[in-house]
Amino acid sequence: MAIQKRTLNNDIILITEPIASAKTVAIGFWFPVGSRFESDGCRGVTHFVEHMLFKRTSKMSAFDIACTFDRVGGYINAFTERDLMCLHATVPAEHIRQAVSVMCEMVSDSVFNEDELEKERIVIESEIITSQDDPEEAAFDELYSVLFPEQDISEPIAGTVSDVERLTRDGIFSWYKENVAFGALTVSIAGNIEPDEVVPMLEKLEKRKPPKEILKKPEWNAAKKLVKAPFHQNQIFVAFPVKMPLTEKKSDCLTVLNAVIGDTMSSRLFQHLREKNGYCYSVYSFVTAFADCAFWCAYSSVAKKNTAVVLKELENELKKLCSGDISEMEIVAAKEHIVGEEIISSEDVEARMKRLARLYFSKFPLNVYTESIENIRALTKEELSAELLELLDFSKETAVVYGGSYGFKSFFKS
Repeated sequence: MAIQKRTLNNDIILITEPIASAKTVAIGFWFPVGSRFESDGCRGVTHFVEHMLFKRTSKMSAFDIACTFDRVGGYINAFTERDLMCLHATVPAEHIRQAVSVMCEMVSDSVFNEDELEKERIVIESEIITSQDDPEEAAFDELYSVLFPEQDISEPIAGTVSDVERLTRDGIFSWYKENVAFGALTVSIAGNIEPDEVVPMLEKLEKRKPPKEILKKPEWNAAKKLVKAPFHQNQIFVAFPVKMPLTEKKSDCLTVLNAVIGDTMSSRLFQHLREKNGYCYSVYSFVTAFADCAFWCAYSSVAKKNTAVVLKELENELKKLCSGDISEMEIVAAKEHIVGEEIISSEDVEARMKRLARLYFSKFPLNVYTESIENIRALTKEELSAELLELLDFSKETAVVYGGSYGFKSFFKS
């Protein structure tokens, strides 16, 4: 069946994709507010609110909430990003009403009990410290600090331990009321569902405010920087900004190019840096997009002694691509890789639910996955080459090494 989008009486956006063959259903409550909407003094508050949704409502304890999903074999989870926060669940289709009812209560009637909040503060601080002990996670935080220095989008999603210590119960609850209980809300549902069956429950929620506006577009920082860190290996990033606006076709082109360059085991970077030369264990590339900016990035974790050669070889591979060194065979293989991913994810109702929301927030058409496959296959080599040349503008390159110096300082002077 076709994807349906409607605006309910209380201004909630409901997007549904019925899948008659499915025996399960996935539900996502999406709030278009994330860490980049926070200011000094309330860093980490969105992530803190996300945690507190699971603790208690006026009618249900944390145990009651957990049992609602555990006892039917389902699960509920949440995550916070820089642009948004999401509460999501997957359950057998026959339990959709119960799941939606509890989720509605969590986003409208959480009580933020003081004792529970203080316990969760300790949990979140432990989570932050754990991420700081992970070289890759710590490196990614530093990447954003270099790409967008002293800008809200570069702040750690969970905040720092000091940030979390400063948050008060009143401040956290106020953020919840403004941005969750009354804030803009998009609900995406995929699976064995009758689209009308959840409308009465959703329309009992309070009328929604319009989405918050982003006050300032991020400014890209083209730089080469070494960030000192006490780890045994170096984390390397080489990033390029994507020219906005990010249209559906541009996004498709970037997805195909990313598969050619570094997203797969048969990609250029993986084959050259790891398989052929054994310079590193981990190497891949990715595209990250927000409402008003996007970037492509190559990443590698390397022994310090190999840092210089990996930086050099990585750039050489990218420059070879810019010179037209990309074959029709590579393009076809990359397309079919993406097509295969689409087909595999089409059998996962959670993936379908998240796809609906990602399309909506990207302002892309709400195409079914088969239409997306057709669009990928229709891309031409000429379109991909033009996008590649626009992307790999070395005057806008940002390179970051997170770790220690080992014979590559000349790279940062180039």
